[in-house]
Amino acid sequence: MKSAARMRFAHAAGLAALVAAESLVFLAATKHHYAWSYPRWNDQVQYLDQAYGAYELSLSEGFEKGAIGALTRVCPQGCLHALLALPVFALAGPSRTAALALNMAAFAAWQVATFLAVRRISGRISIAWASAGLLAALHFPWSEAAGTAVDFRLDLMAASAFGITLATALSGRGFRSTRWALLLGAAAGVTVLLRFLTAVYFGIILVALLCWLLGKPDRWSRCGRLALSALVAVGIFAPALWHNREAIYGYYWVDHFAGPVRALHDAHLGAIGSVRWLVAQVVLNQVGLVACVLGAAAAAAFALLASDSGQDGPAPEGPGPSAEGAWAITLAFLAAPAAVLAVHPIKAEPPASILIPGTVWIIFLLWAKLARRVGRAAAATVGAGVLAAGALVFVLAETRKSELDSRESDYRRINGLGDYLFFRAEEAGLAHPLVGVAWVLNGLDGDTLRVLGYERHGRLMDFAATLPTGLFPTSTESVKRALAYSDFVCLATRAAVVWPFDGQMREMLPSMREWCDGHLTYAGRIDTAEFSVSVYERPAIGTRPGGVRLDATVSSALRGAAYADPGTPAAPVFTSEPRAVASTRYAFSCRLLAAYSPVRYEMTGLPEGLTLNPMTGEIRGRFPRPGIFKAEARASNPSGSTSEMWQVHVEDSDWFSFLTSEPECSAGVPFDVAFGAFDGGGTLDFIEITDLTARKTLRRLDVPVGKGQSWGGTYKLTLGEPGTHLILMRFARYDPSAKEPYSFVDHAIPIEARPGH
Repeated sequence: MKSAARMRFAHAAGLAALVAAESLVFLAATKHHYAWSYPRWNDQVQYLDQAYGAYELSLSEGFEKGAIGALTRVCPQGCLHALLALPVFALAGPSRTAALALNMAAFAAWQVATFLAVRRISGRISIAWASAGLLAALHFPWSEAAGTAVDFRLDLMAASAFGITLATALSGRGFRSTRWALLLGAAAGVTVLLRFLTAVYFGIILVALLCWLLGKPDRWSRCGRLALSALVAVGIFAPALWHNREAIYGYYWVDHFAGPVRALHDAHLGAIGSVRWLVAQVVLNQVGLVACVLGAAAAAAFALLASDSGQDGPAPEGPGPSAEGAWAITLAFLAAPAAVLAVHPIKAEPPASILIPGTVWIIFLLWAKLARRVGRAAAATVGAGVLAAGALVFVLAETRKSELDSRESDYRRINGLGDYLFFRAEEAGLAHPLVGVAWVLNGLDGDTLRVLGYERHGRLMDFAATLPTGLFPTSTESVKRALAYSDFVCLATRAAVVWPFDGQMREMLPSMREWCDGHLTYAGRIDTAEFSVSVYERPAIGTRPGGVRLDATVSSALRGAAYADPGTPAAPVFTSEPRAVASTRYAFSCRLLAAYSPVRYEMTGLPEGLTLNPMTGEIRGRFPRPGIFKAEARASNPSGSTSEMWQVHVEDSDWFSFLTSEPECSAGVPFDVAFGAFDGGGTLDFIEITDLTARKTLRRLDVPVGKGQSWGGTYKLTLGEPGTHLILMRFARYDPSAKEPYSFVDHAIPIEARPGH
């Protein structure tokens, strides 16, 4: 192997080793210090929910369906986060650490692209290594604030992609290369898919670069390549922007400019104030003082060493082949987002990370200019020093005591409350538990509970929030209705008033407490430094003997290492109906459910033609013939296992129903009446149960959501008077498009009620 080839291989191996070491340090720090907590910040909750939802869809419908679902879901900010998470989850399993690994992967790709571009433009491998060190020393990515590497949202990924796009633009020799123009268009298109707002930045950049190129002698060929880049980018992102156009308009225009939400976030900064804010963001919060000092120190070292060029090695190197236009392109990539952020009324730190790539490239270009007269050995010394300093800053940032560590017990208590609500919802067999939180509290809304339950217990529990209704006050009647409809209520008794809704809740606290004490079941309370909440449950969801308790669940969450698996309170308890209904004319699908996830399912004697997904409990297939089929279902978790018999009633028909019961019972003693119905059209609506002998309607059972085609179960019937009773079950279908919307089938059975003892 020739010497030059060996050097290229050595540098490539060194760069790979640097990226691998950074990734290992980041992942270890993330797992131990950040990923165990409930997901903070609303944006992160949204993106995690979408990513986990896409992964669950891929498990049930296949990877392709999951990918399509992730890419086509309506989202006003960007559409690639869930899609990029799919292969990571497929390899490492779904978790916060796996999700946050995407942030590190995006940063690593930016670091590598920058390294290669700096080497190409400066002609100096030493400056390329210094650029890698300066990126490692950045403040914002490792500062553990919202939008950083420990927050699964668009900001850092978008900034990294913007940096890759800038590196690609700089590598194209001022649009003299068609290949690089194509790559630039692809990079810009992907960046816009990551964050739709960058389309505005690229529009301004396009105009700026067009004006610059029109002043060049070979303007038309270079402008043509710029247009080619734009066409490629638009071809990539245009379908997604069109698909999300209404959501984008509502989010960026209505919410940020024309709607009432602006009043809550408007910074009210003038032109001078906006410029000061941008400068402070870049120096203090984005690039950071340490990286700025490091960049300035390296520039000073190159300037001082320039007078000694030629004394410590071969002749100094000149700029690389792509140096022309580097300043113009860099300034366009910095000025465009800076202008948009300056005029935007809402000033937020995370979106300002888009300014980092342009800022650091000004430093890199300054280094390249100052180092032209510096010998290789001296330049290598400076580059190694910057790399070592940057690596040290990165390691110190990742190993310092985090804000979560300092408030660990509070965060773990909130995790414990989430565990309790999750397990109670499982015990009660609630498919869509409704949670009312009487305050805007970070960590206790429906979306956060859904994500937290999935991360800690491996099951997407579809929590939905009845309260809060938003950041603004609502009517007193709406609050009362929300309390009445909620399965669980978290009544805040102490918290800071941040939003207008909080002020309304503070005023209503006495009446809400009185209502909850009179109508709900008190489960306990938790106290943290920021708030206290009393937890209530709807009495109708009942309690299970030996079931979970709030105090015990919170105590369990406080034991052991914070990042350890949360464990399960008991062996699984089946909550799904052990009876199902099917037709040979239609594909069959149902799901076993058991409390105390994570649960793994098995079946012995599963009928031919059916398959079981052991992770989700989903049974799918088709029955070859009618009959009554039985199998043994088994659910296991780390605390043990449970078995029960499962059976399915199968007929060869598009529409049928049935009713079975023991012929005798004791008067006044509840007994089970089994029923089932199937409708190929999916229009099952309700069952009405009547005691024809007593001429009394006993109960109307509404078909649960998602059970319109197949529904089976048992009803606890009590006959108060001795004698023979004729029990009628009327199975009703509702099809609004039919001439007669309602159709009925009646089943009646005689039951002898013996005198009670």
